[in-house]
Amino acid sequence: MVRVKLCGMTREEDVRAAVEAGADAVGFIVGFPSSPRNVTLERASRLMEAVPPFVDTVLVTTSALIREEMPGLRKMRMNHIQLYGDSNPEDLRSNLRVRVIKPYPLRTHDPSDAARGVAGFDAFLTDTYVRGMAGGTGKLSDWDLCLKVREKIAPTPMILSGGLTPENVGEAVRRVRPFAVDASSGVELSPGIKDHKKMREFVSRAREAVD
Repeated sequence: MVRVKLCGMTREEDVRAAVEAGADAVGFIVGFPSSPRNVTLERASRLMEAVPPFVDTVLVTTSALIREEMPGLRKMRMNHIQLYGDSNPEDLRSNLRVRVIKPYPLRTHDPSDAARGVAGFDAFLTDTYVRGMAGGTGKLSDWDLCLKVREKIAPTPMILSGGLTPENVGEAVRRVRPFAVDASSGVELSPGIKDHKKMREFVSRAREAVD
């Protein structure tokens, strides 16, 4: 069964709605001040407390913030870090007891480039490359290339992101067969504010695609 991550949570009611929709994981963005979905570390920690057991929490952040905020990070209830930057994933696993996801904006049509970057990480998240943006572009990914990447990095799990919506996630799952799918802007009313109906539809259609 494909897993579903809903990312960019900023409000308690959206966290609860994502959980009720059946999300396997919810994501919180910290350390990207230009993003409308960015929250403080303290706010992310409070939002994570609204996530019940058996639903994973993902901190989407940078190496710089990790270096600055390690004491605060140790107090948070998180299961995964989606890491932008050059921190050692093994250090994060031992210091914070988390799994580490490598985000990778696909710049070329050679899946070997992605495969070289996956060593040491617990999962690999594909995204669409846009100049000047680290990730979360909202642009549709090249699914044929993502399929090649999934096959190249196996058995490392691949998370498919990039422009996914309730309308296209079913086709994306059928074509790429990822371990998980990830959506943020595609399930929103406005930047940072989730659409609860869209989240329910996204989860449902992702799951239906592999029945």
